[in-house]
Amino acid sequence: MDEQRKTELRNELTRFASRYWAGEAEVAHAFFSVPRTDAEHLRWLGLQAHKELQPRTDGIIIKLIEKLTADYRTLEHGIDRHEMLHTAQFLEEEFRHYVLFADVIDHITGKQVTMEDIVQYELPGETELRAVRKKFTDKYAKFASSFCEGGGASIYYEGMLMTGSPLAEYIAHACKGVYEDEVDHAVHGASDLAGAADTEADWVLAREIVAAISEQRVRMRNEQFGFPMSDTRFAEMIAGTIEIPERYAAMLV
Repeated sequence: MDEQRKTELRNELTRFASRYWAGEAEVAHAFFSVPRTDAEHLRWLGLQAHKELQPRTDGIIIKLIEKLTADYRTLEHGIDRHEMLHTAQFLEEEFRHYVLFADVIDHITGKQVTMEDIVQYELPGETELRAVRKKFTDKYAKFASSFCEGGGASIYYEGMLMTGSPLAEYIAHACKGVYEDEVDHAVHGASDLAGAADTEADWVLAREIVAAISEQRVRMRNEQFGFPMSDTRFAEMIAGTIEIPERYAAMLV
């Protein structure tokens, strides 16, 4: 497969995924566009902090810490310093995202959130999302999942537009900090996928993986924000009859 065709298929996949990113944006916009109680904010913030920290034995934070510990023992003797730096930077980014949202929770509750608090915030939609990801084990699953990660940074874009109160400013600050890190994830994921997918069948499979993961992501976001998206609107999103924000066009190559 030549590079021109790969570029075409990469852009087709980005356009296809944009309907789901637009769905996440619509869910978040519906939530943020009206006044909300502290309890409503704690629901979405708690799950988001949980997603960032992943307080479980196979969570990303603990796995990265374990990897750094193991890699340090063989640094420059099997483990390249640049590889270890990349791991350390990834750990810093993920943990910083947790800190941003945990700080907003502290602002609302007036006390320091604990690990025990965070564990309780996981919702069924997030559990199901992990299950969906685990169904795909082929060599493209990692790249397709990375392409979906962050959902086009949609909820962070909507959240960083909040103004009008100290809490809104806290939320906007947290979302802006995450948006600036997440906005390029889909681009990098698409680039990695283009490097691995060599046939039309590969791209068909990648699209199936993206559809399955992205659909569950929107279900998870809808639950996270109190179900502002109706079943009818969800079906319209799946069908692609949803307005796509122009900002997603920047992800095309």
